[in-house]
Amino acid sequence: MKRQLAGLIRLTRYKEYPFFVIITSLLGAAAAHGFLGWKLIGVLTANLLAVAFAFMINDVEDAPDDALDPAKVKRNPVSAADLSARTGLLASFGVAIAAGLVYAALGIWPLVMGLSCLAIAYLYSWRRIRLKSKPVVDLISHGLMLAGLQYLSAYFSFEPSPFSRWVYPFVFVVGISLYGELINELRDLKGDREAGITHTANLIGQQAAFWLMTGLLSIGIGSGVVTIFIVHLIPVWTLLVWAALASILVIPKLVRIRRHASRIAMQESFHKPIEIAAAFALMLQFIIPWAVRFFALPYFHSW
Repeated sequence: MKRQLAGLIRLTRYKEYPFFVIITSLLGAAAAHGFLGWKLIGVLTANLLAVAFAFMINDVEDAPDDALDPAKVKRNPVSAADLSARTGLLASFGVAIAAGLVYAALGIWPLVMGLSCLAIAYLYSWRRIRLKSKPVVDLISHGLMLAGLQYLSAYFSFEPSPFSRWVYPFVFVVGISLYGELINELRDLKGDREAGITHTANLIGQQAAFWLMTGLLSIGIGSGVVTIFIVHLIPVWTLLVWAALASILVIPKLVRIRRHASRIAMQESFHKPIEIAAAFALMLQFIIPWAVRFFALPYFHSW
C-alpha cells in the first residue's frame, strides 16, 4: 500500500508544472481584471488538476516505451512496476473528473476550455492517436494543453476584456510553452526515435529545431514586453519583485554552470528559477491588494 501511494504521488509529477500553471492562470485572471477570491482559487485548482492529468496519463501510456529507456524506467512509477497500469489509469481519470467538476462550478466557458484541455491531454498521449507523435500537431496541442487553455479558463472565469488586453499575454504563455516543448523534444530526441515517436524536432532535425525554439522564445518575450509596457497588465512593483527573486535564484546557477555546457543545458538551467520568481511575483500581485482590503477596510470603518 505504501509503495502504491508513493507511486501515485510520483505519477502526478507534481514538481514539474505548478509554477507555470500559476503563471498562466494568474495572467488570464489579470487580463480579465480578476481578483483573489473563490473563482481564482477554483480555476487555479482546476488547472493544476488538469495539467496533473496530462502528466499522469502520459506516464501511463508511455510506460511500455519508458521500460526500455534506462533514463526513464525508474522515473515512471508504472514502468518501474511500483504502480499497475490499471491503477494509474483509474487515478488519472479520477483527477480529470475532479478537474471537470471544478471547471463546471466556474461557468460554461471555463468548463468548455477545461474539458477541451482534458480531451487534448488524453489524445496527446493515447497510443491509438498520440498527438505528440505528429509533427506540428504536437506543438499546437502542447501549447493549448499546458498553457493556452489554462489561461483562457482563468480569463473566462471573470469578465471578458477587449481583444488587445488578452491576446498578448495569451501569445506570451503559448510561445513560452512551445519553447519548453521543443527543449523537451531535443532532450529526448534519441529515446523518442527509438520509441517510434516522430515529433517536430525529429522531423526537422536538431539544428532547425533549435532555431525554431529560439524564434518561439523571441515571439513569447516580445508579447511579454507588450503585455508589460503597453497593455500594463503587470504593475512595476511586481516586475521589481520578479527581478529581485530571479536574481537570487539565478546567481547560484551562474556560479555552478559549466563552461562547456550545451546550449540546451544552459537554457534549461535558467528556465526554472525565472519561472519560480515570476509565479511568486504574480501571486503577490493578487495577494497584497486582497490583504490591504481585508485588513485595512475594517480598520478605517472603525473610525
